[in-house]
Amino acid sequence: MKKICFITLMVVSTIIGKSQNYFETLFQSEDGINREGKFAVETRDHGYIISCDAQYIFQNDMLVKLSPEGDLTNRLIFQIDDKNIKYCGLFHHPNNDNEYLAVTALAAGSGFSDFLQHEIALIIFDNELNVLSQTIIDFGDEYTQLATGNKDMPRFILEENGTITMAAHCRKTESSCYLFAKFALDGQILEMVESDFLSATSNYLFNAFSKRRSDGSFGMVLYDNRGGEAYYEVDSLFNITRVGKLSDRAIKVVPAPQGTIPDSTYYYIGIQGTVEYLNDSVFLASSSGMFLRHVGGITGYCHFLAMFSDSLDVADIRVWDIYKDEPNYKKKTLPARDKAIGVTDDAIFHCGVLGLKDHGHYSTGSIAPSTLTISKFDRELNLIWRRYINKNENFYDINVIQATEDGGCIINGIFSKSESYYNFYSYVHKFDADGYDSVDEAESIARPYLCYPNPTKDNLYIELSPDVNCQSIEIYDIDGRLIETFPETSQQTTINISSLNAGMYIMKLRTADGKEYEERIIKK
Repeated sequence: MKKICFITLMVVSTIIGKSQNYFETLFQSEDGINREGKFAVETRDHGYIISCDAQYIFQNDMLVKLSPEGDLTNRLIFQIDDKNIKYCGLFHHPNNDNEYLAVTALAAGSGFSDFLQHEIALIIFDNELNVLSQTIIDFGDEYTQLATGNKDMPRFILEENGTITMAAHCRKTESSCYLFAKFALDGQILEMVESDFLSATSNYLFNAFSKRRSDGSFGMVLYDNRGGEAYYEVDSLFNITRVGKLSDRAIKVVPAPQGTIPDSTYYYIGIQGTVEYLNDSVFLASSSGMFLRHVGGITGYCHFLAMFSDSLDVADIRVWDIYKDEPNYKKKTLPARDKAIGVTDDAIFHCGVLGLKDHGHYSTGSIAPSTLTISKFDRELNLIWRRYINKNENFYDINVIQATEDGGCIINGIFSKSESYYNFYSYVHKFDADGYDSVDEAESIARPYLCYPNPTKDNLYIELSPDVNCQSIEIYDIDGRLIETFPETSQQTTINISSLNAGMYIMKLRTADGKEYEERIIKK
């Protein structure tokens, strides 16, 4: 029997909004470790169990239980044989209702270079985080690490028959390799294949699909030493095939208007991507999108969601939140770090972040006020709704978006008030099927429009979600006097405020169904 050492941890919980369908929850630990929400599993009572990823790979992760209303009801931190737990996946137990399965890596040591990871644990627990059993699988001392860093953790697929498939990029005592394994819930290793294909330590396993296709194959995104992220397929026998490079790949060209100087806009795949299958023949991909217009050297960033065939041909694509670069402008448009795409039988969810330099948000250079973008598409990539979250210029970053049983979605990540960058909270936000988190949509933190840039010298650009019918946009001064009204609006509207004096103003957006939204605007 493996020894379990439980550690008590006090957690501060802040709950905003009360409903079975939506909530925003912030919580932080008091042990000095920054943790951020990551994987989630919806419980049978429609609550949620969330894994909270510690800042560094050698620190211990945490589980929390949230009620259907978002109240934090329990939390769990423990070790196995004095080794820290790193959660790599949360699932419903394939055989037992009201039980849940965590697949974890085990880490020992207190620094980046001395932690050991040649073991994983299968932990079964109930609805209240009581541990029912744990099973250790040891791959042998020759595998000194089953991961080379926080972004290179082992990836797991829970199969329909209850077995688990693992893909890991390993360091060995004298080399490195990719290790594939299939094992049962009792810890029996059913299959284990080691591959030295592209095994250099400079490569790493960036992302993997969460399920197999019907032929038993699955895909991975690897950062390899050939110059960026590439898409690889792994067949049912764990043979690896490099399909092609993803990063810097052109995915869309918008031709210049006829009769003008050739000034086409090219869109490219960036880095830090995420992938998911739509069906057996098409997969979805999203990453940091980049665009370039050669005339004038205009560059910038954007969100995108693309359908790819197995040969990496683009079947369809949607591009949004297009930001042009400014001098010394370092902020980007990034997808959620681990899983930016959630797929159901009738919808596709996407989560991205505007305003980050990168996802390494523990240094002052990469932390700034940011905006979350949540989108819901049908399976033909028609946009159903889009919501934006930017409350009081706070800092947000997201790890995972996941569809929920009520037709909505849940996002997990990290939050901090902009004036206190190092006061991090784990962040969980649940949206209903319409993309809101309040009975009164106008009071919802989620807004159905994006207004940018702010501050601005001249033009305000307003992008409306397609489910919103805007009746008018009004500009007020800080004393509440109406300055100007713009009755003509469309899904993409430009408002020129260059004639206004520098200062703060209030924009009011009124919809045809009587809702009203306010936004503070700064005129430079």
